[in-house]
Amino acid sequence: MSLALALSMYLNLNLLIVIGFVGLGALSWLSRKLRNPMSSSVELKLHYLMLLAIFSMTMIQPLLPRNEIFTPAAKVWSAESIKSFGREYSAADQGGYLSWKTPQGNSVLRADQVIETWISILVFLFAVGGSFLLRDLLVLFRIKRKSYLIRKIGNTRIFVNDSMAVPFSYWLPGQANIAIPSLLLAKPEEYKIALAHELQHHRHGDTKWVYVIWLMRLVCVVNPAIHLWNRWITEIQEFACDETLLGRKKVDSQIYARCLVEVAQQAIDQKYAPVCATGLTFLTERHLLKRRIEKMLSKSSSAKNWKVGIGIGLLLATAMGATAVAAKGLVQDRRVNLTQAKTMAEKAQAGSEFPVTVNAAVVKQLNRFIGTPEGRELIRNSLARMQEHKAIVSERLLKYGVPSEILALPIVESGYQNLPMSENPNQSAGIWQFIPATARIFELTVNDQKDERLDVARETDAAARYLQSNHLRFNDWQLSILAYNMGEKGLQAAIDKTGSRDAWTLISKGYEGDKDYLAKLMAAILIMKNPESVN
Repeated sequence: MSLALALSMYLNLNLLIVIGFVGLGALSWLSRKLRNPMSSSVELKLHYLMLLAIFSMTMIQPLLPRNEIFTPAAKVWSAESIKSFGREYSAADQGGYLSWKTPQGNSVLRADQVIETWISILVFLFAVGGSFLLRDLLVLFRIKRKSYLIRKIGNTRIFVNDSMAVPFSYWLPGQANIAIPSLLLAKPEEYKIALAHELQHHRHGDTKWVYVIWLMRLVCVVNPAIHLWNRWITEIQEFACDETLLGRKKVDSQIYARCLVEVAQQAIDQKYAPVCATGLTFLTERHLLKRRIEKMLSKSSSAKNWKVGIGIGLLLATAMGATAVAAKGLVQDRRVNLTQAKTMAEKAQAGSEFPVTVNAAVVKQLNRFIGTPEGRELIRNSLARMQEHKAIVSERLLKYGVPSEILALPIVESGYQNLPMSENPNQSAGIWQFIPATARIFELTVNDQKDERLDVARETDAAARYLQSNHLRFNDWQLSILAYNMGEKGLQAAIDKTGSRDAWTLISKGYEGDKDYLAKLMAAILIMKNPESVN
């Protein structure tokens, strides 16, 4: 998994948590305003469904298409700059360079440094969190070892312990357990209520969801929404159990309330509460205990319907779906891999016989142009300038039977800048960068008074004739382009020495003019035919 995708998934997870928490908060507020508010059981199920939706939308994010809905918060490049590209180049399956904007400008870090730091933090968090969980499991193991089994209800085991003050329930793979203080055995009513309450936690799935929420709190430790949500869900779990037991009318509300108070008094002496057990930490909080008792003694009823829940749930699901799609663009990997380059080539070659080649060298040059900030800007500017000359260049290429793909050649030569000879150390000039000797061969005037290499129409006419003459000689457009750069005599000598007429074989054996010239042209063609690649 790439750094960009991992960061996007992590940011998406945190955004979805915030949306879910705020959205459910709005639902809870709206429900309280209704004559028959939504029941706690229905509300709890909605919370669990939202958590499931968050997990699902985070996991499917890698399958979503890349998008450019808004400017990414951070980008991964193949090199820090185009100047350092030669020594820093990082392919799409390697680390790369992460950049993001700050008030002081752009900040850049090596992706492998970010990954190492991130992994170190996650390892630390999981080590700390895992130690707490392991401690809890050891405590539960000791409690269970000192307890004795008194009953089994389905797959649930009920244990009694002499040293406990508060009943609680917990789940381990293949085990649903309830721990009851032995002092409740002498109080049949309280024992019945405590057992029914803890069984309800298992039925609601609270004892399993506690692990999911624990993991989310651990991974998103800096997100306050998940910690507040955890506290909120724990409260709703208690209200939902109360509501379900009272709704069955098998428990008297006054006896239930008295039992809660007595258990809360006992809970003050409870020295330790495992984080994987349900409800313990809230028994001693007076405001919650007061609210629970007030609700169970009140005559008001809660509506067990999904009307409001379904409406808000659909709105939340829509918002989450849109967030998941948009979040994939929060961190964009600007690099191109071989598969993406081949996809670009398929589009570039549609309806054309020009041989567009995609190989490692071409992918590297694609990343020079697309995968560096300066390269991207250079190509965008070149494409914009190309529009100024496209009509005349296309007309001349068509006149001499030169493929339209050669429109990209001035991008490589000059970036479509009609540069005078004074700006080039090798004395070349124009968008086609003719040197004086070659220009004169193709009937362009070059002297102190006049330089027809700066006349776009005439220099394009000469370039088209030159390329076509090379094609007539070598019968291959890629060889024609090589000859344009290194000279037809030099190319012929290379063919004679190697016995090969394959342009890429000649290049691999060191026969080329400017390094990576043909690969740059292929990259420029791919970008020209896929202009959205540099948006």
